[in-house]
Amino acid sequence: MRRQAGFTLIELMVVIAILGILATTAMPFYQTWTQRAYGTQATAMMKTLVDGQIMYYLEHNTFFPPDRASIEVFANDPPEKQEIQEILDALNVRIPTAQRLNYSIYPNFDGQGNCQIQISAAFPIFKDGAKMLLVVLSRTGEAIYYTFG
Repeated sequence: MRRQAGFTLIELMVVIAILGILATTAMPFYQTWTQRAYGTQATAMMKTLVDGQIMYYLEHNTFFPPDRASIEVFANDPPEKQEIQEILDALNVRIPTAQRLNYSIYPNFDGQGNCQIQISAAFPIFKDGAKMLLVVLSRTGEAIYYTFG
């Protein structure tokens, strides 16, 4: 009798079981890396927005937007949303869309001319479980960073 080439059912089941175990152990690592990526993106965008607000303040002696209480861009907004173009024109910062992050700018949130910028998500974006990065930017240029869960 000639032996046929191929794998037995037992060998295939063992390989599938090993792949299942590897996938199960890799999933938490994947979620952690995804969380860190969004946290890194939020931190980089926040620094860019703070720099843009400082430059805007130096030119106009007020924070952007000067004529409204707030400007908000949500994760599901279309790229052609008017507020995205206004931020690009005023602060020279392109807000990425479809990235699962929400952006809010409050130019005079405390009545004293200070600015507050928030970047948030519906899921934790930092190691400590925080879902929001917030910066309070004073008229003197001091930026205080906070994270909130």
